[in-house]
Amino acid sequence: MHHSGDTTLTLPIPNAHFIWYCAWLAIPSAIYAYTHPATAHFTMVPASVFATSLLYWRDPVRDSWRRKLDMAVVSTGLTHHTYYAVYSPAFTNFPAITQAFLTLVGVSMISYGISQYYLRRRQYWPATYTHALIHLIANIANLVLYYGTIMHE
Repeated sequence: MHHSGDTTLTLPIPNAHFIWYCAWLAIPSAIYAYTHPATAHFTMVPASVFATSLLYWRDPVRDSWRRKLDMAVVSTGLTHHTYYAVYSPAFTNFPAITQAFLTLVGVSMISYGISQYYLRRRQYWPATYTHALIHLIANIANLVLYYGTIMHE
């Protein structure tokens, strides 16, 4: 592919392909949200993260609009879900779901920090695996939030 400017990759292509496959973990979250009326409004978050992750990780140029878009979509979705988990009347009397969701989000954020630590040291496979944990744990957090919404609607 031809790029203008800096073409430095975030990860080598074999590692990026591993993350590309991990992005597919958002599909069960999107389907689960979509199939329940109480959670259908959540569907666009995992679906959008899925789309922008595939777009970015197929050619992970660090300084690219695709990376900026992916990170913006993830940040927006995380903000939306967290706001809902904390302020929704569905969870006012059920703090355990909010606590579980926030704990999983916290673990996911820590995984991001650890992946960046390894990345700075050019330890690409540990960086890849800890980044993969973000996708896994964040989607488990999504399912916890959606399940809690369905059970307490």
